[in-house]
Amino acid sequence: MGMTTALSSVRGLRVNRALIFLGLLLAGVARATEPTVEERLKALENQVQQLAHENADLKKQLGFKDATAPVLVLPGGKETKLLLGGFLQAQAEFGGAADPRFAGVRDRLYFRRARIYVAGSFAEDFEFKAELDLQGNTLGAATGQLARANEIYINWRKYAFANVRFGQLKPAFGAEALLRDTGTMTVERGLASDRLTDGRQLAISVGGDLPGGRVNYTLLAGNGSGANVSANDNSKFQRSARAVFTALNEKDNHLTIAVDGLWTKDASATKAGFGFAGNIFAGERAEWGVDADWKHGDFELTGEWLHGTFEPTGAVPAAKFSAEGWQVTGGYFVVPHQLQVVLRCERFDPNTSLGGDSTSGWTIGVNYLIKGDDLRLMADYLVGRGPGGAGDEGRLITRFQLVF
Repeated sequence: MGMTTALSSVRGLRVNRALIFLGLLLAGVARATEPTVEERLKALENQVQQLAHENADLKKQLGFKDATAPVLVLPGGKETKLLLGGFLQAQAEFGGAADPRFAGVRDRLYFRRARIYVAGSFAEDFEFKAELDLQGNTLGAATGQLARANEIYINWRKYAFANVRFGQLKPAFGAEALLRDTGTMTVERGLASDRLTDGRQLAISVGGDLPGGRVNYTLLAGNGSGANVSANDNSKFQRSARAVFTALNEKDNHLTIAVDGLWTKDASATKAGFGFAGNIFAGERAEWGVDADWKHGDFELTGEWLHGTFEPTGAVPAAKFSAEGWQVTGGYFVVPHQLQVVLRCERFDPNTSLGGDSTSGWTIGVNYLIKGDDLRLMADYLVGRGPGGAGDEGRLITRFQLVF
């Protein structure tokens, strides 16, 4: 038994020695993996140098010159967000009058639009925008163009189903007219859209998404007197309404279908191309529209039909007549998100009861998106056949677009 006890003691001693050796070995390895003081100082120096480079780059981006800090634009009120932006659309045009809008317009260089805006929002669910157009926003060969207010509004967005907006707004009528000016597939909108829809005016609207998110609506009432006019020519309000149904809402397959209408009684509304004296309309009109937009991968197809009934007070050119027009436009990115080819077919008839007064046309276009819509080159060739079956006339329109 004494020998057994001795053997156990020897074994225990050996185990203890092994454990001590293992512990010393692990401690040595740990010390070997810990960075030395010199290594720590070197890492800290590298981090300081990296921060110095980032600080220099940030100062350069912010516009610091030497030790002088730049003057920064700060909110004047208590808004939570303030934005400054705008866009330029420089155009060069050559050729004949592909449709009546270009009658008498020669080859030219000009700015189609040059806009700058300030926008912002408050924490209390209010947002605002004030936009100035520096080029008058006209297709005609105008001279002495003056800067003027374009889109101005105050919007209350507390409820997604009922945004309330007051300001200088587009009527809720015409899909192509309601497209943002920097996002159209063709350089110019179709002739029917230009003739049958109305421009911005002082108005109030309510709109939003109904429960489920598939239906969006807008109801609007405006003076009906046009942009930058604070007067109402007859104390009656122009009414318009639009409803958009999203039939498909998949990643690469999106389809919307919409209907809209506009009703008004005018005393002196500017409406060109219908035969009104001085292009001024007085009377009642009611207009309807149907449109659809389908996006499938790199392909997009959009179409719109517009119809209007006019009852001029002076019965010129008739006591009552109808006008209508349509357009179908397809676009395909041959190089995804960069190079797009566009084809459009359109027709406009200013008086469906008469013959030989309609205008039809085709547009072949190419869009090169250098940096999305922010930097874009566009080129369209329009071929049109005017009233009376006049011979086809072609016009080349090019645009350089910059959004900032």
